[in-house]
Amino acid sequence: MIIKLVFGPINEEEIDLPVHYNRPLQGLFYSLMSEEMPGYHDIGTKAEDKKLKLFTFSRIYPSGPFKVQEKRMRFKGLFTIFFASPIEELVDSVLNSLNEQKIFRIEKNSFTLVKCEKVKAFVKEKILVKTLSPITVYSTILLPNGKRYTHYFSPYSSDFKKLIEENLKRKSSALKLPIRDSHFSIEPYGITEKNEKLLFYKDIIIKGWTGYFILKGDKKLIELALNSGLGAKNAQGFGMVMSVKKNIVEEENLNYFQNYKTVQMV
Repeated sequence: MIIKLVFGPINEEEIDLPVHYNRPLQGLFYSLMSEEMPGYHDIGTKAEDKKLKLFTFSRIYPSGPFKVQEKRMRFKGLFTIFFASPIEELVDSVLNSLNEQKIFRIEKNSFTLVKCEKVKAFVKEKILVKTLSPITVYSTILLPNGKRYTHYFSPYSSDFKKLIEENLKRKSSALKLPIRDSHFSIEPYGITEKNEKLLFYKDIIIKGWTGYFILKGDKKLIELALNSGLGAKNAQGFGMVMSVKKNIVEEENLNYFQNYKTVQMV
């Protein structure tokens, strides 16, 4: 399930965030789900010998202009964040908290929820998607001196495609999804060096890629990719994608999505 959240600052105050805001934004979503699923931060979803955190979120999209100064991002007015998870209980816990709370905070910024929309994504065996947050794919190598080196893969690398496929199938196995055809592929669409992004998370540099990609595979795997993200570090705000054709947004209130209307999403 994908939801679109539109927030507004209190008293039209300026929003002032660090440029690398993934961690405080992740903290907001963990706080929203903590009332009904308090242990998910530590437990996650079991997948063989790993614990997967099956949710993701987008970058922050201000409705108007913004400025960047001294590693801070400042803007006024409304801003949009997308959140997604294949686990309905997880999304419901976020929605319930959004419905109950009046004021939300990221660092010193206070804001209120203006609108909540449920996104119905266009799903086929072959779709074009656009990143809402950078996709990161990497491998960690142990060097002879005992130090670890992280190598990030380009979207044109076979390892990039292979690791994304393996990650998605691991999620599918953890959720016990009925997949008829396990084949899945991802191809970059017009990606250049300009699409490479560097972000900091806990003082660690993470390399990711934005832009358009073509996904092919079983509908269940495509839907899972949209609901859980692609690549690594999804729960840290990486790898969220949205199909760019025929997306339908259902605008609904927070009282369990009643009395909604449908609009086209460009």
